[in-house]
Amino acid sequence: MEDSKEYIEKSKNAATYISIVEAANEIGITTTSLYKIVNHEDPSKKLEPVNRGTHRGDGGYRFRLSDVLEFKRNYVKKDLTSTEAAKRLGRSTTFVHKLIRDGVLPHYEADYRGKRTFFIKEADLEKYIQENPNAGKVETIYDKRKGVFLFQPFVKGDQLARVMELKRVNNRKIEAWLKTIDGRRLSYDTALNEGWTPLMEINERKLINGYGYARFEFPAAKSPDSVIYPIIEELYKQAGPANMKITQESEIISVEVRKCVLSGVMPDTHPDLIVKLERFLKSGQIIPKYDGTLIDTGIMPVTIYLTEDKKNRLLKKAEERDMTLQEYMEECLSFNN
Repeated sequence: MEDSKEYIEKSKNAATYISIVEAANEIGITTTSLYKIVNHEDPSKKLEPVNRGTHRGDGGYRFRLSDVLEFKRNYVKKDLTSTEAAKRLGRSTTFVHKLIRDGVLPHYEADYRGKRTFFIKEADLEKYIQENPNAGKVETIYDKRKGVFLFQPFVKGDQLARVMELKRVNNRKIEAWLKTIDGRRLSYDTALNEGWTPLMEINERKLINGYGYARFEFPAAKSPDSVIYPIIEELYKQAGPANMKITQESEIISVEVRKCVLSGVMPDTHPDLIVKLERFLKSGQIIPKYDGTLIDTGIMPVTIYLTEDKKNRLLKKAEERDMTLQEYMEECLSFNN
């Protein structure tokens, strides 16, 4: 984006008329993109030529330089949109909007290409990444080939260790690293060579159909013998890794689980486990059943009826924000609250 001095200098010649090629070069886009802008159905996003009705006889569209400069000020941006910030973090736009809503990530609003847009300064995003190096990173949690999962317990005699890192190297290889009680960091192969064996293994379970997840937030544990890990182990055992997502953000371990039943887990058989699940639950519901405990997402379907025009307008707004319709509607409700 030009600074104010450059803008003022060009504005001296604002009465000048320029061609579509010159206008495209001034804005920094292709002529094909500019043709789309000239013919955009939304007047607020359109750049109007001075000779729309006679452009064929004139040899092409002509524009006032002042109109092009004003359009450029609203079209060209310097900072990151929330969508671009999300891609930088490797997360969804919804995740970035949550950071904005919670006051974690500084932002400002401005008109951009005809709509109000959230912007994040590059320096603010870099600062957030540096202070939260694992923030928003959805972990690889399961290596099907080895049967290894994140936070899996291993033993050697009376010693305990856990898989604290799973890193995907490529489509066929995942590296696993264990941490022992005394703080040693061991590769999976080294641990096996030293005689460490898995204390627990899990069976794969089919993907559970349904929308959304229940979410638990646990404090990041410093030691492999923390009381939070047996809770996560139970979720692995009952739901299976295909129905879970784990994200480590700063000092929080976020575990998301699809709707499922913890078979045999009831108040009279596992009172401590149920109390801890309820304590760390952030969204969703925990419902006792006769044969176990239901972990429910707490999400209910809503049916609405719209005209085709209104439906298409909603879909278009969601597409403009690079979001699904579900994400867009959730964000509208969240920011209105």
